[in-house]
Amino acid sequence: RIALALSLCALLIWAILGTGASLAWFTDTSPEINNIFHFGEFDLVVSHRLTDGKWQEVDSQTKIFDEEALYEPGYVQVVYLKVENKGTLPFEFYTAVNVNGCIEATNVFGQKFMLQDYLKFGLTTANTEDEMKNSIPNREKAVEISDMPLHNYSTDTAILSPGETKYIALIVRMPEEVGNVANYRGDTIPKVELGIIVKADQIQD
Repeated sequence: RIALALSLCALLIWAILGTGASLAWFTDTSPEINNIFHFGEFDLVVSHRLTDGKWQEVDSQTKIFDEEALYEPGYVQVVYLKVENKGTLPFEFYTAVNVNGCIEATNVFGQKFMLQDYLKFGLTTANTEDEMKNSIPNREKAVEISDMPLHNYSTDTAILSPGETKYIALIVRMPEEVGNVANYRGDTIPKVELGIIVKADQIQD
């Protein structure tokens, strides 16, 4: 079995306002804190749904994925997100799953591999929480819509006017067809640290 450490969820938020836009770039040298980007006056808040149904706001140290997950071919994980526009400007947002760190391992064939090369993601956007929960009715639907490589932005975008909220069902999985190429042998356990990127673009008049 393949151990996948989906540790902290790094939220990278930026909004492109065009030339002359002000940029605040906050960094930290600690390896446990990832960069957070803010452009201009957007006030975009992302939360994730806890197992008890409550929502927790996401920051650079929030863990939204199951850290104890044992990824193997066919494994599927679904998390739920809420995106809110608490500012005064409308924007269109895009979502991706990013790799912040990894540990390389050796597979059963003696070849080096990294887990992120064999993971896929996808998402669906909804207007209400109930619609979000019903958007992934079964495993087959989750597999159907999660066929994008990591780092790519989903084509499922949404426009948020001031005060509006959108909901996301996000899937990360390892396809069944991967097989033993991602099955490790030896003392080194493959690990990958994933984060979420939310990119917001200003709506042009």
